[in-house]
Amino acid sequence: MQQVQLPLSILYETDIPTPISDLIISLQSVDTIAKDAVYLLPSLIDGLQIEKCSLNVRTLEEGSLKEALFVAILFTYQAKLSEEVPPVIENLFDVTVSDKYETIATVAFLTVLFYGAGLAIDVAKKTFSDSLPRSKFNELIEVLASETGKPAGDIRAIVEARFKKPAAAKRIVKSAKSFFIPRQKDRNAPIVFDRDRVESPTVGEVPYTAESDKTQDFDRYDPHSEVRLELHAQDRDKRATGWAAVAPTVSDSRLKVRVIYPVQPSDLWQKEVVIADVVVVSKLTSDGYIPFEIQVTGLMDEGRNDQS
Repeated sequence: MQQVQLPLSILYETDIPTPISDLIISLQSVDTIAKDAVYLLPSLIDGLQIEKCSLNVRTLEEGSLKEALFVAILFTYQAKLSEEVPPVIENLFDVTVSDKYETIATVAFLTVLFYGAGLAIDVAKKTFSDSLPRSKFNELIEVLASETGKPAGDIRAIVEARFKKPAAAKRIVKSAKSFFIPRQKDRNAPIVFDRDRVESPTVGEVPYTAESDKTQDFDRYDPHSEVRLELHAQDRDKRATGWAAVAPTVSDSRLKVRVIYPVQPSDLWQKEVVIADVVVVSKLTSDGYIPFEIQVTGLMDEGRNDQS
């Protein structure tokens, strides 16, 4: 087994002192996110096996709150026999495709953080959102794909699988919101990770933590493109919610349909089958997440009424 210490630099560009209680909550969230990120690394670096990891504080500085941390990882590494020259262990975690980040652990940390931030926005808005944090998540997926040589779609699936279970999804949403607490009282101050500055508009989209979080419904919102919907129970009087549908590629159950602008109820009227972009909303039950609603966000041409 070998051990490596990987730096993680976080600078909240705040202008006012950070309360100790907020700092503690933030550091606890960093610890949780870092552990989730580290345990993703074996899926990104072939031959890597994580035995243990811990987050440690090197220095804390006030003014603008600066956290100089390091992640200690105890690991084993088995290079492929076909590799004539296995990588030097000290360079195993280096980032070579971007000058913004020191190590792949930082990129993985940010990937997990902004995945959680995107989920938090979905929960707050009760629909899938093309938010700035989600755009940042997609950008980080591309960095990981370029660095590891793995397809971006595979990496996205790896991240989503880690947080598929309700407890894991709740954990990462709570941690992501808690991470941003120091900016909450200072105009959504930008945050710098290594040399990557995340600006105020992105920071500002992350929902604040609140007491209502404890009782908040925690639905999942999963987008799907070009899904075949078999429509049932049409009712003009119910307007945007007057349909149910079966989407065979999503669920065999008949699910409630909600029409989301710019789609109009008239686009579905008297249609038996449409091809649509949808968001599948799943409710948390004792049996896990169960689909209960389909939000129609776009229609393919063959699904619209002919206006000519």
